[in-house]
Amino acid sequence: MDVLTLVVFVASIYPAGRIAERRGRSFKVWAWVAAFIGPLALPLIFLLPNLRAGNVSHA
Repeated sequence: MDVLTLVVFVASIYPAGRIAERRGRSFKVWAWVAAFIGPLALPLIFLLPNLRAGNVSHA
């Protein structure tokens, strides 16, 4: 069970960094966040506003 948890935590580092980078955030910071909180970093990235969205006006 410990090995599975470690694999999941390590496997979530790169995707979290790449998704964060696409949303205008730092790859390095979010890779470290994912290293500490594992796959919970992925939904957390999506909860934060997209910094690259530009000026989208909601009517």
